[in-house]
Amino acid sequence: MSFKTFLEFVRIEVKTASVLPLILGIVYCWYVNGQLNPVTTIVHFVAQFSIVLFVTGFNNVMDYYKAVDLDYRAQTNIIGRKHLSPTKALHLMLYFLLFSMAAGIWLVWHWLVWQTNILLLLIGGACIFVAVFYTFGPVPLSRMPVGELLSGVTESFGAFFIMVYVNVPSDSIMALHFDWPTFTLKGQLPTLLSLCLIGVIIAIPTSNIMLADNICDLDQDRRNERYTLPHYLGTTWALRLYNTLIWFSLVAVVVAVITKVLPIESLLLLLLIPVILRNNRRFNTRQLKDVTFITAIQNAMAINIMIVSLLLAIVRTTWWG
Repeated sequence: MSFKTFLEFVRIEVKTASVLPLILGIVYCWYVNGQLNPVTTIVHFVAQFSIVLFVTGFNNVMDYYKAVDLDYRAQTNIIGRKHLSPTKALHLMLYFLLFSMAAGIWLVWHWLVWQTNILLLLIGGACIFVAVFYTFGPVPLSRMPVGELLSGVTESFGAFFIMVYVNVPSDSIMALHFDWPTFTLKGQLPTLLSLCLIGVIIAIPTSNIMLADNICDLDQDRRNERYTLPHYLGTTWALRLYNTLIWFSLVAVVVAVITKVLPIESLLLLLLIPVILRNNRRFNTRQLKDVTFITAIQNAMAINIMIVSLLLAIVRTTWWG
């Protein structure tokens, strides 16, 4: 597999949206705490990016094996279209998975990250469970009407939450303590609610990317007995849901500013409403993977412009107090 083919195999053009929650987590930690742990930050960043590559590549392999539509298998799926070895492609993706799992275990146990908690292992394990069984097993999650929700929760909020978690003392967010035979789960509710509010902002655009992807592939998915949310809603209602969800992100931004979870600079995101409206109109007109699907990614990137707003707030507080 050439490097160019590999980039197409993992759909690298979509991975920009997957990286942004990680960057947001880094900038948010700096905005709130004024410091970062460079080792844990780098390890989690690489581990999360590895699991994102695994999910897409593994999805292509599983779709190839499970394909009912032979034309899709031979001409649409990249393994058949590029005449790749599905076994070698699978092994390559498993290497990414194993690396990500090893990095997660290191984050929990290594002495450099003494401030983390065993809860991190459970959270990371849940995310990896979703990543594997998203396309694996007799009834993969991707073939059910929950793919959009899971992609937003794990790929965006999960990545962001863990990035924050490995950069602060665990007790300042949530921690699990054992004292045999009892255990206690303690957390800081204001901090958790703040992180969840930001999670709503970034998870919805990621879910919309998956929703747009499934709308574009609706006929093809039905031929392959892959029944996603648009199958149950129908194209009309799926588009209505797609158009509506993005506004919850924008409302959450306003709420976050009012409650001082995000700085006033975050309202600059509202200036991008015309861009989001234009993208939605384009996608409503035609739902084509190689033409208008990119608008869903552009909307996600527009929402994540709050990274810039946090940087502006950091500059403001540093220079002007």
